[in-house]
Amino acid sequence: MESERQKTKATPARPIRIAQPLWDAFGEAAGARNRAAVIVEFIRWYVHDPHSKLPKRPERTANDDTK
Repeated sequence: MESERQKTKATPARPIRIAQPLWDAFGEAAGARNRAAVIVEFIRWYVHDPHSKLPKRPERTANDDTK
């Protein structure tokens, strides 16, 4: 018998551990509501999906403190 998730074909959540400052910076760069799309795009590229491209990184800003 199919579960509710299979019936709706929802993508399951995948918990990962990321330091809060890094997660916040990623949200600012990707857009808080676009994080998942960037992560999925990167994973598709990483596993050599033939239709994928490496996600485009945003331009650095004067506020960037990373090197």
